[in-house]
Amino acid sequence: MKNKNRHSKFIYSIIVLLVIVVLGAAAWIWQSRSRTDGTAAASGRTGTVSTLDGQARDKVRSMSPQQRVGQLMMIGIQGTTVDQDAAYQIAQYHMGNVILFDRNMQSTQQVKDLNAALARQIRRQSQDIPPFIAVDQEGGFVLRMREAFPRVPSEQQLGENDDPAAARTWALTTGKKLKELGFNLNFAPVVDLGSASERSYSSDPAVVTSFALQAVQGYEEAKIWCSLKHFPGIGKVRTDPHLDGDQVAASREELLAADMKPFSDLIRQVPHDKMFIMVSNVTFPALDPQLPACVSQPVMTGLLRQQFGYEGLILSDDMEMGAMAKHYAFSDMGVMAIRAGADIVLVCHDYGHEQETYTGLLKAYENDESFRKLVDEKVTRIVRTKLAGQAAGYL
Repeated sequence: MKNKNRHSKFIYSIIVLLVIVVLGAAAWIWQSRSRTDGTAAASGRTGTVSTLDGQARDKVRSMSPQQRVGQLMMIGIQGTTVDQDAAYQIAQYHMGNVILFDRNMQSTQQVKDLNAALARQIRRQSQDIPPFIAVDQEGGFVLRMREAFPRVPSEQQLGENDDPAAARTWALTTGKKLKELGFNLNFAPVVDLGSASERSYSSDPAVVTSFALQAVQGYEEAKIWCSLKHFPGIGKVRTDPHLDGDQVAASREELLAADMKPFSDLIRQVPHDKMFIMVSNVTFPALDPQLPACVSQPVMTGLLRQQFGYEGLILSDDMEMGAMAKHYAFSDMGVMAIRAGADIVLVCHDYGHEQETYTGLLKAYENDESFRKLVDEKVTRIVRTKLAGQAAGYL
């Protein structure tokens, strides 16, 4: 009996050893094939790395300094068509992105035609890189082309109804309509706490986060980018930033626990290539005692990038608002914003101001090696986002 048991144990050991050998060989073969397939995929027909990062770097390498700087800007045009002045602005200054206002919108078909013409014109002078074409379509008081658009309720109305799912429904409805018109970016939702003019879901950061998350998901379903605004939160401002600068007298701890909480929570919950963040031109002395948020390194790089870990696109608010235009030169503002952490600078109304901002950026790019490296990194991030958007159906 003992001999029989020893014989059985020996046979069992042999079987276990054979199984281990077979599994190890299979794993080695699978890994070898994976390495070979990965190398082949990386090579590709053109020899470029077949990743979005690699494709973006290749695109940027093929761009002139003027084209690279143009990607850093989002501008407004004056009319309802790409007239001679608008065409000159885009071609001469290689503007890579555009935002429309009511002055640009007369009818559904006219907006479709305008956006298609803008896309063609911008792609023609930017190595076939498509533009972000944006609009502010928040709902309530901030609603463009009201006569031809669904009556989107304000964020305050949605919040008072205590139904976060409605925020998703309206974002999906808004996003689909905007996409039909040729837009690919909506500067919404507002995630400030208790803003005036019905522009906030609530004064409770948890409520704002729950509604905004639904809205972001609605825009994602519609295949249109959205942008949280206005970091780090301007619900406490007393002066309209369109008119002049203001300071928010709150401690860093209070801002982190309240006004910035929806931003930090959403950054953890939403893919960073599906939403952008717009930064306010209000000053927060507890975060930066000297500079407005949109040109503040502690705010954009220190908080958004480093502390919150945000890897998506950061956009300034409009530099032509009184909060910036009354205190800084346009030739400096763009450079200040890019150095501080912004990826795209908005100058939305005056062609001369847009040109000054572009010229300041280009001059810094050509004369400052560290700024040139910084710009190339940001342009690569922008181009990568656009390439990813093309693949996902956003463009």
